[in-house]
Amino acid sequence: VLAGGGVMFTFLADVGLVGFPNAGKSTLLRRISAARPRVAAYPFTTLVPALGVVEVGERRFVAADIPGLIEGASEGAGLGDRFLRHIERTRVLVHLVEGANPEEGRSPRADHDAINRELALHSPALAEKPQIVAVTKIDIPEARAAGEKLRKTFARRKSPIDVHLVSAVTGEG
Repeated sequence: VLAGGGVMFTFLADVGLVGFPNAGKSTLLRRISAARPRVAAYPFTTLVPALGVVEVGERRFVAADIPGLIEGASEGAGLGDRFLRHIERTRVLVHLVEGANPEEGRSPRADHDAINRELALHSPALAEKPQIVAVTKIDIPEARAAGEKLRKTFARRKSPIDVHLVSAVTGEG
């Protein structure tokens, strides 16, 4: 608490990894840091944020693997709005979208738009945070193709969005 009754705002992490369950957030954190969050092939493996220190040359930052969000999270669906509050305590978001998604009716673009909608419903300020978009699992040919398609789509937007293609398995991207 600050003098005058103000409250000090503490960052959970510099970077928040966000996305649907099983988008590859925990796997990416394991790849880029010494953190060892649990990884499994079922949704909601991550139940609490996991933190990892990432070192790139002389630079060091903290990344947080935020548990997966789903549509309706702003209203408490899934693990709900308590994780949206964690996202508020990060400086920048890395929005991971799965390139190879076996569930019907979902695509990297639909996943991106759904999560951003939940961020905005929770807090307009949260929706305005700096964001990097990464398509995951590009070691799978279908994921790479979906990532390239999303890259072209987002490049044509009124406010273009850079899309990065990543594979935690191979280290590409």
